[in-house]
Amino acid sequence: MKTLMDLSSNFFDLLELNYRGAKVKEAANDKLCFANALKNFLSSGRKEDAFTVYFCFCEIFELFGKGYENTKKLLELLSDHEYHSGELLSKHRDHYSHSVYVFALGLAIYANDSSYHDSYLKFYNLKNSKKNAFQFLKYWGMTALFHDIGYPFQLAHEQIKTYSEEVWGKNNPVNPYVSYGNLLNFIAIEKTLSARLSEIFSANITNINDLLAYGLNVRDNYDAEKVSEILVKRIVKQPNFMDHGYFSAVILARQLLDVPGFEMDMQHLDVLTAILLHNSFNKYDAPDKHSIDISEHPLSYLLILCDELQCWDRLAYGKISKRDPIAWDVEFEISTDILTAKYIYDSYTVRKYDENGELDVDLNKNYKEMREGVFLAKIYSYIVTNLKMTIKTEEKKKQRRAHLYASDDNFINLCDLAKAIHISYNDHCKSFSGSRIDEDFGKLPLEFKVSNIEQAKSYASKLELINCFYSGKDLDYPVVEDFGRNIVSDFADNIGFLCHEEHVRWVKEKLAMGWKYGTEYKDVHERNQKKIHKSIVPYELLSDEERSKDKLMVNNIIDLLKKFHSNIKIYNYRTGRKPILQIAVTGHRYIKDDPEKLKKQIKEILSNFSKNHRVIVRSCFAYGADQLVAECAAELGISIKANIPMPYEEYIEDVRRDVEKNGLEFTEADELRMRHLLAQAVVCKVVPDPVYTYAEANAYIINKCDKLIALWDGKPLNLHDSNDKPINRGGTYDCMRMAEQKGLKYGEDIIIVECYR
Repeated sequence: MKTLMDLSSNFFDLLELNYRGAKVKEAANDKLCFANALKNFLSSGRKEDAFTVYFCFCEIFELFGKGYENTKKLLELLSDHEYHSGELLSKHRDHYSHSVYVFALGLAIYANDSSYHDSYLKFYNLKNSKKNAFQFLKYWGMTALFHDIGYPFQLAHEQIKTYSEEVWGKNNPVNPYVSYGNLLNFIAIEKTLSARLSEIFSANITNINDLLAYGLNVRDNYDAEKVSEILVKRIVKQPNFMDHGYFSAVILARQLLDVPGFEMDMQHLDVLTAILLHNSFNKYDAPDKHSIDISEHPLSYLLILCDELQCWDRLAYGKISKRDPIAWDVEFEISTDILTAKYIYDSYTVRKYDENGELDVDLNKNYKEMREGVFLAKIYSYIVTNLKMTIKTEEKKKQRRAHLYASDDNFINLCDLAKAIHISYNDHCKSFSGSRIDEDFGKLPLEFKVSNIEQAKSYASKLELINCFYSGKDLDYPVVEDFGRNIVSDFADNIGFLCHEEHVRWVKEKLAMGWKYGTEYKDVHERNQKKIHKSIVPYELLSDEERSKDKLMVNNIIDLLKKFHSNIKIYNYRTGRKPILQIAVTGHRYIKDDPEKLKKQIKEILSNFSKNHRVIVRSCFAYGADQLVAECAAELGISIKANIPMPYEEYIEDVRRDVEKNGLEFTEADELRMRHLLAQAVVCKVVPDPVYTYAEANAYIINKCDKLIALWDGKPLNLHDSNDKPINRGGTYDCMRMAEQKGLKYGEDIIIVECYR
C-alpha cells in the first residue's frame, strides 16, 4: 500500500507545463513549486498548506483573467463560513481541505490507472503526451478544487433547518426554512452573451440553468427542458435541502462568463455539469437519472468517485459529525482497473450517551458501513465502472499531528500578509550593495510568491518555539510586545534564536526547489537562472546584510500581524511547552550497511522522542554516521546543531582528504550534500582539538546531551596503547564511554543502532 503523496507525485512525471508562452525553465520551476505545495499539504493536512495548492493552481491557470487575486474570495469565504458557521449544524465536515484531497486523488488515478487515463484521452480525442496531462490538470483542477465553493448557500439553509428541528422537532409543519429569492437575476446571462452562447451550442441559452441543462443533455442524455425546470424547483421554496453542488456550478459559471474574452466551450461546460452532478441532483432528482459512465462524462465520473472515497482526515464541525469520527489516514493501491483503499481508524468503536445519559459503546458508523459493504455499494450505484474496488480498514492509534499550534489563524489572509512581507523586504534592502528582486508582488515568479507565503505561514511555528502564540481573542495570558523582554522561554536571546530558525527554514525551502550552494553568479538574475546561492551555508557564515534579513522577518511578526487584525495579540504561555531533549550522535565513518535501512531505524527513534519533546540533534558532521543521522533529522524537521572540530571550509576539505585516504571518492555531489546538511543546522559551532580532531567536539556534544544514538558494530576498541598512552580518542567507543561516565544508561539513554564497518 502507498500513500496518496506517493501516488499523486507520479502525475508530475507525466506533466509538462505549457502556458502563456512561459519559458521551459520557468514552467519547470512552476511545476516543481506546485508539486511541492501538494506534497506539503498531503504531508500535513493543514488548511494553510491547502491554501498554497489553491494559490499555485490559480496563479498558473489564471482562471478568471488573473491569478489568485480573482479567486480568493470564493475560496476564502468557503473556509471562513465553515469555520464560523459549521458548528451550528448537526452534520458538517470540512470542504476546503477536502477539495484538495479530492484533487490529489484524481491526479493519482489519472497517473496510475491507465484505463481511466486512456478513457479520458479518448473521450476528448487527445494523444498521450505530457502537454495533454497539462490539459487534464487544468480541467480536473477546476472541477475538484471548486466543486464545493457554493457550500455557504447550503450552510445558511442548514443552520435554520437544524435550529428549527431542535426546537420544534423534525417534519413539523410550523418549521420555517431558508430559501433564495432573486434566483432568475442570479442565473441570468446578458443578452449579447446569451446570443453568443446560443450560437456556439446551437441551443437557446438565456441563463445558466439553460447552459447546465444543455451540457447534461449532450453528455448524459437528460431532457434539457426538464432539467431546467427541476433546477428552479430545487431552489425556490425548498424546505428540505439546498444543493451546494448546484450553487458551486452556478458561481463558477458566473465567474468564468464575466472574464473578458472568455469563450465557453464544451470542456468548460463539462467542468460545470460535473460539479452539478456530484452531490444530490443525479442521486435524487435528475430526469431518468442513472449512474454516470466514464465513457459519457469522465470528469463527472472521477469527481463522484474521488468525492465519495475522500472520507478521511476531514475536520468535523457539526455536533453529530464530531461524535462519529472518520478515518484519520488512508493508504491506496491504484493500478489499471484496480483500486484498493485501506482506511485507518483510531478506533472501530465510539463511546456515546443514550437519551437516559447512560454510557454506551457502539461501532463507528463510517467503519460499520465499510465493514458491511454499504460504503462501496453506494459508490457502485453512483457510477458505472470496470474499476475493481476493495475497501480495507485498520485500527491504529492516531498519531499526534505535527505542526499544529495554538495560534488562531482563521482570520489571517496569507496572501495579503505575503505581500506585506515582500514590500518590507524590498524597503529594507534598498541600501544594500548587492542586487535583489525589486518588483511588485504580482510580478514575481510563482516560486518567490510562494516563498513569501511560506514565511507568513511560519509565524505560528516561530512563536511556538519561544513559548508564544497569537489570537484575536482577549485571553488571560501575558501579552508580548517585544520578543527581547519578559518572555518565559528556553532561550536567553529569543530574537537571535528565531533568526537562526528562519535561516534554516529558508535553506530547506531553497533545497526543496532544487537550489544548490554556489557563488558563481554576477547578479540576482543569473543567480535565479542557475538556482545557486551563496547563503546556503550555516547562519554563522552569513554576512551582516544577510543576517539583517532574518532579523527583519522576526521583528516583523508582531507589527504585521497587528496590521491585518486590529485586536490581535501575541501571548506568552506561563510555562514551557514541550521540554527540550538533546540527542548526540556518534558512529562509524565507513559503514557497510544499507543506509536506507539504517535511516528507517533512526527516524523511528527520533520520531518517538519527538512525540513528547522538542528534539535537538547534536552532530560533529563527520562522514558516515554523523551525517546520516543529521540527514534523518533534517527530513523529519528536527532541529540540528553542528559542533565541528575546525573552521567550516577547512573541515569540509579535511573530510574530503579522510574519505580519499580510505580509498573512497568524495564527489562534488558528496560535498554539496555535506554543505546543504550543515546549512540546515540552527547552530554551527567550532570546537577544535589539534591532537585528536574529534575528541573535544564529541566531548562537547556528550556533555550537552540527554541521550546518545550510536551506530556501532559492537566491538570495543582499546583506549590506551601498551605504554598507557591515550588512543582512539573521539571515536565511537570513546563517545559511548564518555556518555556512560556522564551517567547515561545503555538501552535507556544510549541507543545503539547495529551496523558494520
